[in-house]
Amino acid sequence: MQHSEPKPITDIVADWGFERVVNLVDAGADPTGSRRIDEQLAESMTDGTLVFLPQGRYRIEEPILADGIPRLGIIGRNATIVPPEGFEDTLFGLGWPTPGSDLLFAGIDFDFTAPDTGGRPVLANASNRVVVRNVEVRGVADVDQDLVRIDVTDSEGTGRVERLSLPDGALPDSPVTGCEVGSDNRGDLEFVDCHIAGFPDNGLYADPPTGSVLVEGGTYLNNGVAGVRVEGTDSCTVRGVYVGCDTTDGGENMRGIRLRGGTEVTVENCHVDLRRVTGSDGAIVFASELGAATVRNCRLRVDADGVNAIRIKSSESGNPTFEGPFRCENVNITGTAAGGAAVNAANRDGCYFSNICVHQTGDDRDGFVFDNVDGELLDSYVSVTGQPLTFTQSAITRRNVTIGQAPPNSSKSGAGPCQ
Repeated sequence: MQHSEPKPITDIVADWGFERVVNLVDAGADPTGSRRIDEQLAESMTDGTLVFLPQGRYRIEEPILADGIPRLGIIGRNATIVPPEGFEDTLFGLGWPTPGSDLLFAGIDFDFTAPDTGGRPVLANASNRVVVRNVEVRGVADVDQDLVRIDVTDSEGTGRVERLSLPDGALPDSPVTGCEVGSDNRGDLEFVDCHIAGFPDNGLYADPPTGSVLVEGGTYLNNGVAGVRVEGTDSCTVRGVYVGCDTTDGGENMRGIRLRGGTEVTVENCHVDLRRVTGSDGAIVFASELGAATVRNCRLRVDADGVNAIRIKSSESGNPTFEGPFRCENVNITGTAAGGAAVNAANRDGCYFSNICVHQTGDDRDGFVFDNVDGELLDSYVSVTGQPLTFTQSAITRRNVTIGQAPPNSSKSGAGPCQ
């Protein structure tokens, strides 16, 4: 993985207030991978210390736990951690079992390519600040252990995961997640420019019990359950993300972006591309537990037959807090999917669609299918081979909706061109 240009160590020390820097090779660690470094690493991890791993390969044979160390940083420059064959535990348990205060883990890669070798490379658990940056894990996960876990245990704390790369995924039938937010999280989280591919049980699983979530940039490819699954009790934003699926060998139900819950949820400037899937609820799915959400300025391509581009599921029975609004604005829906519908919504009030351009060319493909839905469809264009509009027991205000056989050629007042 090509990491971004790292900050000078002096800048990191100043930013985090570290009191000392330990060069692990100078402390006796072997950078060739021939001898284990467990002892040197454990002895160096003290409060206020930045541990530096120079270029090399480093062998770790037992879990390294930073139990309750308040301020700790571990960084590398072209440094790779290699566990022994058959390892299946946590390599770095930072702030475990007792949370720290401020934790930095950056610039370190992991080689899990040996058979039956994996486990969790990083668990980071802190009350004030967690940063995981420029980390790559190579090798298909063939151990039943989710890879990266983040918990910010204080409601005033923050966490940032930046340029995390998990490109090789896990065995198709395993219950493994790429990156997850733990049940101890209470703070606000950001996931920036990450690359996560091939995980059967979600690529990014960011459903914190409390706290906000921001997912910005990055690629999420061929993940089961969802490429990006989010829920924010305060707020949740998914922005500028690419989610793609092009295989039938992935996990079950290969959704693109799943909005699991919350009332301040926004998806914007995203591109979801479902070419081939094992099965899927949709490119963007509003889950039954979702209270309200807005999707805007997105491009959705669906070639997989019978799969919705947008699906708004029925709310949980009798829950009055799940009444919306559910807004979709400036969304282009294209692709060759046959059967099913581009947009499907059921048993929801407050469904508002504006500036939607649907152009899907597969056989017997419907446009908008609403069942017991209250809302609006405005300034939109629908070109499909099946029924463009099907409203069953629904109260839908329509204005400036064009039904056609080809997409518009240029932008106009209303829906823009389908691309």
